[in-house]
Amino acid sequence: MPPGLPAAAELMAAVVEAAGEGALVVDAEGRSLLATGLFAEVAGAGPEAAIDSLLPELWPDIRSAMAAGGRRLAPVEVGGASYLAWLSPIGSDSAPGAWLCLLLASHGMDQALGELDAIIDSSSDGLWICDAEGTVIRINPASERINKISADEVVGRRMDELISRGFVDRSAALEAIRERRVVSLLQHNHNNRKLISTGTPVFDEQGRLARVVVSERDITEMDRLQRQLEEQQALKDQIRHQMLEMQQLELEANPIIAKSPSIIKALRQALKVSSADSSVLLTGESGVGKGLIADLIHKNSRRAEKPLIKINCGAIPESLIESELFGYEKGAFTGAQAGGKPGHFELADGGILFLDEIAELPLSSQVKLLRFLEDGRITRLGATKSKKVDVRILAATHRNLEEMVEQGAFRFDLFYRLNVIPLHVPALRERRDCILPLARHYLELFGARAGIIKRLTRAASDALLSYHYPGNVRELMNLCERLVVMSETEIIDLPDLPGNIIKRAALEGPLPPDWPEQMSLNQIIESAERAVLVKAAGRARNQDEIAAALGVSQPTIARKLKKYGIS
Repeated sequence: MPPGLPAAAELMAAVVEAAGEGALVVDAEGRSLLATGLFAEVAGAGPEAAIDSLLPELWPDIRSAMAAGGRRLAPVEVGGASYLAWLSPIGSDSAPGAWLCLLLASHGMDQALGELDAIIDSSSDGLWICDAEGTVIRINPASERINKISADEVVGRRMDELISRGFVDRSAALEAIRERRVVSLLQHNHNNRKLISTGTPVFDEQGRLARVVVSERDITEMDRLQRQLEEQQALKDQIRHQMLEMQQLELEANPIIAKSPSIIKALRQALKVSSADSSVLLTGESGVGKGLIADLIHKNSRRAEKPLIKINCGAIPESLIESELFGYEKGAFTGAQAGGKPGHFELADGGILFLDEIAELPLSSQVKLLRFLEDGRITRLGATKSKKVDVRILAATHRNLEEMVEQGAFRFDLFYRLNVIPLHVPALRERRDCILPLARHYLELFGARAGIIKRLTRAASDALLSYHYPGNVRELMNLCERLVVMSETEIIDLPDLPGNIIKRAALEGPLPPDWPEQMSLNQIIESAERAVLVKAAGRARNQDEIAAALGVSQPTIARKLKKYGIS
């Protein structure tokens, strides 16, 4: 034992020699005053030995403890094994005359440090560890991959030096050191990658900054995907806006003209169900205006500001209907768009999806539609996750779904899900009070587009009233467009109508009792003569019988039939 060592130090040496793996006492200049156990065996630390050269891995911690003036526990290696070193001042904490380093067994520290290394190295986020001055101590493999560097290029360098060299444009470590708090910022590295970097300061027991741990994540790809999503959303919003504009134009061009009690009842029902979110099943023959009823429901619903997406289930090939309805992911099938495509359900989110000709929906798509009606979720083709959408369903058909259910051609559970509120739209022949108002409306509409004005004679009006319209309102609309284009005069008379309507009028229509005020006497006479000839032609087998019935010669009948275009 060194001469002059105090008795208290002798007692301390005896205690630590018995309790620990080794003890070391040094003075303020870093000279050894006492060494026992492993310190004496491995380091050979005798009296007056310089600790910075004998134990270079331990000396920085002893020096830090001296500077901080406090106690600390630090991991060290002595003789190739890992230990814990307890560093404590001897004497007064404020003015210690010497420092004690007590070497303790690590009790599994090697394993713990190995696990910590494995965690750091396996992290998918980049990790940087810097000291209190911003010097890089360590980076993990993820950081090497993100920044395309090796650890040797940056370890030991200060972050401000790396900034000046253009390696990064800013440092979360330096910001965390300056502000002494967790700092997150956006930075670009020398490979022009965009990173989210978060610096977290680590303080010791005395509140002094010891380390800064920086985590970084490459968001370049995320940023690109975000831009794609924003572009897709902008395109979706543009499509929705265009659809709303088209729907408004369609509503203006095709107003619902209701004069008959049957259609008035249907419209009242439609207005009543508009405020609900229940599914509606519209039934009725083709061309009766089921789409217009859907427009009316949408216009008066709380979803009026959102789109009404219409899809005809019978107009899309069976192989494409599912992708059109539910959308698809990238690479879902050959020919799929690179970025995937939203389906009609996603486009209608917040609004209404109108499924016309629902009876033509394939059974496979019926299953997915039923699932949506049950939980409000859809799954794109090729996707592994479903997504929630807020869509109200309106469906329409001209077929008898109940019969199709009995035949197994339509799912009974889907039928009852759709048929929550059934609404029947009557055929045009069942609401004859609407025929002439509709005809006048369409003549004005198509006439305005052509810059001309067309009017119906009483005979033509009666013929239109007597016709049964198997194509319903759609047939009447097409007829009016043809009359505007093909009739040669401002007045549309009986000969201007198609032959099937004229024949029907001859068999059922009465002779008109009065005439429009704008017709001249010659027009009235010709119209009456034409009506008589049409009626007679419908009852006779040939021109001779017509001539005999009307008391004129056969050549006269032939000439007049040719004049009026009656076959």
